[in-house]
Amino acid sequence: MDLLRLELIGGPGRVETAVGSPAWERGVLGVDVSALAVEGVDHTVVQVLFDDDAPAFDRDLLDAPLVAELRRPSGEVAVRDLFDHDRFRQALRADQESGGDELRGVLVLTGGELPPPYVRLAFLPVDIGGTDGTTLAVVRTDLPELVMAVDDALEREEIDETEHRALLTSIEQRHPA
Repeated sequence: MDLLRLELIGGPGRVETAVGSPAWERGVLGVDVSALAVEGVDHTVVQVLFDDDAPAFDRDLLDAPLVAELRRPSGEVAVRDLFDHDRFRQALRADQESGGDELRGVLVLTGGELPPPYVRLAFLPVDIGGTDGTTLAVVRTDLPELVMAVDDALEREEIDETEHRALLTSIEQRHPA
């Protein structure tokens, strides 16, 4: 289910959801889209802010599988990435601080602190300029659907075996069964 859709203009931006809109009703306060180089590769960062204090807020949104998708005007998905969540960020930080390298992900700290639990981040491997004319969709999904999408991409030869394993590892690390 799409939590929200937003037309992108190929540059950074911030949007607050309108009171009473479907996204607002689902507890989405806003979205921030920005650029960031991760290990020398340009990424478009999608930050979703939830209203976790709202009485009707679905608290599962704080750690449920969410995917950021960039869709072309035809509706075809150009690129997608799984959002992080607080439990994963805490585990990633502990792994990195202990000198480990088991967990894969981008750890963003502000003033040495992790983002609050009501913020979810996705890192789309595309330069922000390449987002012009695309639609950003924030999609709530489940583990079987995620795995099936990765398997289907392998079958359609959109990804190779190495990418397939990496994606399945990423899913498992963020959302252990």
